[in-house]
Amino acid sequence: MPVYEYICKECGSIMEVRETLAEKEEGKTYPCQSCGSKNTVQYFGNMIVIASTHLH
Repeated sequence: MPVYEYICKECGSIMEVRETLAEKEEGKTYPCQSCGSKNTVQYFGNMIVIASTHLH
């Protein structure tokens, strides 16, 4: 199950949420785990991409 990060627009807290693709497509919202606000949005932080430069 994928893990997504959400950020609270009220307190700035970032939380991780495990949700299925079906839940993601439904647009399910999650309250902030710190302050309880429902004003959360998906957070796209830093990503690491590892790729091979050798094609066989």
